[in-house]
Amino acid sequence: MTKFKSLFYDFISKNRLLFFIILVSAFGIFLRFLGFNFKSHDYEYFLLPWWNKIQQGGINSLAAQIGNYNIPYQIMIYIMTLFPFGPLLSYKILSVIFDFLLAAGAALLVYSSSGCNPKLKAAITFGITFCSITVILNSSFWAQCDSIYISFILFALYFLKKDKNILSFVFIGIAFAFKLQTVFIFPVLIYYYISTRKISILHFFIIPAVDFIMCLPAVILGRPVWDIVSIYLTQTNYYKAVQMNCPNLYAIIWSNPKIPYYSAFKYISVLLTIILLCTALAFIIYKKVDMSNTQNFLLAAIWSVFTCVMFLPSMHERYAYLLDIIALIYAVIILKRYWLPIICTLISLRGYCRYLFGFNIPDIKFTAIIYLIVYLYVSYIFFKEVLFDCQNKIINKNLDFSP
Repeated sequence: MTKFKSLFYDFISKNRLLFFIILVSAFGIFLRFLGFNFKSHDYEYFLLPWWNKIQQGGINSLAAQIGNYNIPYQIMIYIMTLFPFGPLLSYKILSVIFDFLLAAGAALLVYSSSGCNPKLKAAITFGITFCSITVILNSSFWAQCDSIYISFILFALYFLKKDKNILSFVFIGIAFAFKLQTVFIFPVLIYYYISTRKISILHFFIIPAVDFIMCLPAVILGRPVWDIVSIYLTQTNYYKAVQMNCPNLYAIIWSNPKIPYYSAFKYISVLLTIILLCTALAFIIYKKVDMSNTQNFLLAAIWSVFTCVMFLPSMHERYAYLLDIIALIYAVIILKRYWLPIICTLISLRGYCRYLFGFNIPDIKFTAIIYLIVYLYVSYIFFKEVLFDCQNKIINKNLDFSP
């Protein structure tokens, strides 16, 4: 072997994980490219009209509400109109950029939480996340923005793990400014606060403060401050259906998602969700559960997000995106639970295919039964291994959040 070949092979060997990331990134970009010309109903009936109105009104369009997303996304649409890529490509490029950040955030969490082979596990996490079929469909086919707010949530959890609490809640605030569904992660943050006392109750006020700051450009241009609050209040009343192509409990109970007395149902379902989440909180306090441990924290996050998706009203199929990503991170760290992200992603995929391509197989009620069984089993292992195993016998100390 010549000296050049020896140096070449040594270089490849030393940087094999980097080459792996480059290869899976190229593969993921290729798959996304296949969907760049696809126009979803959301794009044609919502995203494109929003773009046209904002482009026509210029920066002054920020003074009025266009669409039903929060002000920071409207600001991003305005910024995109300044570039020559056109609406369809611009929406998708933005989402794909955040797909990279999403995969990087997931990889960072795994890297900082794995006791053995952390670089290898982080690289695998990046590859699986970036090439996940639902992540690809969400950005490059649907032109949706779920990777934006969830990438900020993942970085927030990473900084929380590093005890950089202010920075963590700043990122939660940014996520919340983009999407109301950020509230799905709030219960586990409360669990963490009650259990560890590593954060202050004042940190939670950073979230609305960041939301206000991110909406400030529109306020300066004439938007009422009340709009910052009213947009999300309006969203909660926008869809009057028990579920929106989401295979949760209500898809089993009602064949028709449009039911009479929806307002009463909405309040009852929200109350039920709060009761379930507060029940877990009571056990965490009573059993003195250590939520600074990675396994406890991630399993609690999976259960709390799953509970929100399963019982809150008007859930869309996309709202399980956060659940799928956290389940993937958890499975890489706790390999014996590899089945969880596979099942959750396949169930989400059914909803994506139903909306994007009109495929209605399997039936939503059958899928919802499977989803409920998975939820009940996740609840079982959450209560068994986290809430009732206060000694944490099965937990590897190398997985601690604590420094």
